[in-house]
Amino acid sequence: MNLYDVIKKPLVSEKAEGLRAQNCYVFEVDINANKTLVKQAIRKIFGVTPLKVNTLVSRSDSKANRYNIGHTPRRKKAYVYLGKNDKIALFEGV
Repeated sequence: MNLYDVIKKPLVSEKAEGLRAQNCYVFEVDINANKTLVKQAIRKIFGVTPLKVNTLVSRSDSKANRYNIGHTPRRKKAYVYLGKNDKIALFEGV
């Protein structure tokens, strides 16, 4: 798997903003990515060394309307903790 395909997008929410005070950044990652791949991708793309990475898979939700029943796709999030002096410039303007 290409390291640039591991990280899909940064997630911005109230919880993610609160975690930023602890120098933690939240990303949506590929469903097949593991913690080691996420660490390598963060190191290569942003040039910072993560201290710790936590991942979780959110389950799919059922969505129904008048005509059909469907599901939202599963997605995987990664909580990336950095050192005190490290920052990711992508989040600084938000």
